[in-house]
Amino acid sequence: MVNTIILKSSNITDTTKNSTFEYNFPNSMNFKDMELGLISASLYYTWFNISDELGNRTFSYQYVVGTNTITRNVTLDEGLYEISDINSALQFDFISAGLYLVNADGDNVYYAEFIINTVKNSVDINTFAVPTSLPSGFTQPSNWVGYANTTYNVNIQLASNFNNIIGYDSTFETGLNSGNNTTLSFNSTKAPNVNPNSSVLVEVNIVDNPFGNPSSIIYAIVPNVGLGSLIYVSPPEYAFIPIKNGTYQSLRLRLLNKDTLEPLTIQDGQITILLGIRKQTNY
Repeated sequence: MVNTIILKSSNITDTTKNSTFEYNFPNSMNFKDMELGLISASLYYTWFNISDELGNRTFSYQYVVGTNTITRNVTLDEGLYEISDINSALQFDFISAGLYLVNADGDNVYYAEFIINTVKNSVDINTFAVPTSLPSGFTQPSNWVGYANTTYNVNIQLASNFNNIIGYDSTFETGLNSGNNTTLSFNSTKAPNVNPNSSVLVEVNIVDNPFGNPSSIIYAIVPNVGLGSLIYVSPPEYAFIPIKNGTYQSLRLRLLNKDTLEPLTIQDGQITILLGIRKQTNY
């Protein structure tokens, strides 16, 4: 027989992270030869992949005016980003910096981009030659930065941790390519890790898995939905972990970052977790 307990948003003890739960038993409970497992969990996929916590909010680029090379740093807002969102942030910074032109159709022309390459499992970086004068039919914005003395490509420079999102080394840069008047295209040098928290570890403090490290992990939740959507987990077979023999007034459950083993920051606290407790089964 399996007895169940429910943890929900009212059990959250740290509402800044929404990942630590405390469940108080009705009375002090003496557990001997008992085990605990995850029955089900539902939560929204709302943990940021770009954040201060992950240290991956920044990258930079260089452009040329006259003969002067200027570096501009881009700081992304904390959030849930697809690659298209990162590309939009780059374009927005180009607009703010005045590093774009407008073609004859009235469309903005940008000189670098991040795009998905599904065939190669890559985030491609493309850079395009910036002209030395206004092309025919184009117009320039009022804040146009100015032209270089020779054609060049915007130099995208990656910072530590952000590089992992798009799958490059932290020292990677595309180069200014001065005077060559050509398009440059680069493929990821390693698999992009768009979501560093691709799985969430479920920890319960009263269990002790003799084969696990840490020994308190009972399950790993893997997002199988789009960003912001509801994740529902219901294992077809329950993996029960022994409870440490002793008397408990409460248990604590935490949802952890798989790398740091620290509580994850989840934006939406509408979370429901169902745990099962039963007598240990001898196999």
